Amino acid sequence: MKDLLRRLCLFVFLPFSLSAQNVDEQHYFFASSISWHTGIVIPASAFPEELWTNTFDYSDALYLEIGWGEADYYPHEGFNVWYALKSVFWPTASVVHINPISRPVVEYYYDTDVVRLEVTEEEFQELLNFLTNSLELDDNGKIIPAAKGKYPDSHFFKSHEKYYFPKNSNVWAARALKEAGFSLHPMWYQTTGQVLNKAANF
Repeated sequence: MKDLLRRLCLFVFLPFSLSAQNVDEQHYFFASSISWHTGIVIPASAFPEELWTNTFDYSDALYLEIGWGEADYYPHEGFNVWYALKSVFWPTASVVHINPISRPVVEYYYDTDVVRLEVTEEEFQELLNFLTNSLELDDNGKIIPAAKGKYPDSHFFKSHEKYYFPKNSNVWAARALKEAGFSLHPMWYQTTGQVLNKAANF
């Protein structure tokens, strides 16, 4: 009789327990179109608070749109031939663009492409590690400002990575997807359209 009761308890309660565990492990992020660049959008609360400075602290935002690119070309308004050629023919410095978003993603990206992706807790942590490891930090472990951002509240920060062809900003975003557990070869994804189309397949 006791064995029968034990089996019934397992039958009733085990599925609910496994279901709750799966929900707890799920995280989400977005891949978005930023003109020629691809952005990775994460909940702002997931970004390590210890990296912020007194001047730049976006922890109150809902989301952070994070992109990467060449240190001169990416912050520059419009197209610059010299910056473009320089970034193609030899390794140059790079920057990370962080844009705080204070609205729901669907509202913010109403006129451009964005793809939602779900991952496990472990995969999400790998994504965060990739994003934060792209940043160069000062002696106090803080992000280092590099240039004014593309939007009123955004800013560029120094990255320790070198920019060179074919390792461009969209390849960087594809690398982020790979770190999050998605199967792809980043070097094949040279445009934001290619990255977003692949993300949509996932």
